[in-house]
Amino acid sequence: MTLGTTQEQETIVVKVITLGKSTQEVRRDSPFNLDSLLKELGVNGGLEIRVNGQAVERTRPLAHGDTVLMVPKIKGGR
Repeated sequence: MTLGTTQEQETIVVKVITLGKSTQEVRRDSPFNLDSLLKELGVNGGLEIRVNGQAVERTRPLAHGDTVLMVPKIKGGR
């Protein structure tokens, strides 16, 4: 008999807020990370991304109840 670690899959629900545009809930099986979410949503730049109010790496795993905030980067000034 071989003992190994199994990773249980659970469904996680993440709230995705695109400032000025929309709010949606995304349901996926874990493990699921920020990079996978952004690719799925077609996000390829031009937005500042925060998870639960914190700037994070795109490789960050997402957990049930996380809030992903996407804010357009503001350009301007001189």
